[in-house]
Amino acid sequence: MPAEVATALHSFVVVAFLPERGGDVVVPEEFGAGDWPLHVTIVPPFETALDAEAVAARLPHGQRLPIVAGARASFGHRRTVPVTLIRPSPALLALHEACVEALEADGAVIADQRHIRAGYRPHASDQRTCALAPGDHVSLSELAIVEGAPGSRRRVAARIPLT
Repeated sequence: MPAEVATALHSFVVVAFLPERGGDVVVPEEFGAGDWPLHVTIVPPFETALDAEAVAARLPHGQRLPIVAGARASFGHRRTVPVTLIRPSPALLALHEACVEALEADGAVIADQRHIRAGYRPHASDQRTCALAPGDHVSLSELAIVEGAPGSRRRVAARIPLT
């Protein structure tokens, strides 16, 4: 009987990095797990046998997407993570849905099903140096596929420009 070959799984999240107040989107290629740049999560953590370039090839390549910051809220099981909700425009919800559908069609397993589709609550978590304020208008200019495992450094493994 032939030995089974194990397929390595990659852990990714799809995000759109946001500009800091009055600035540009500046994202290092690597950052610590606790030092995320300001971003909106489009697809929460998932595992797949695909590499980052293959994931990027399956995601929609669309237009820049304007978003508007909504109310402040607190997330996490103890409600200790301060966030700014993003007003859920039809275009943002369609982008999320298209990404989820494309990934799942290729066998990706999204860890927490509660945070996708009808449970998707677009938001930007406050970061050490910046946060969105209610009413802020920003534009999503690219999607980023970020690789990493809990407790490790994160790496921007691929980028998809939105034009």
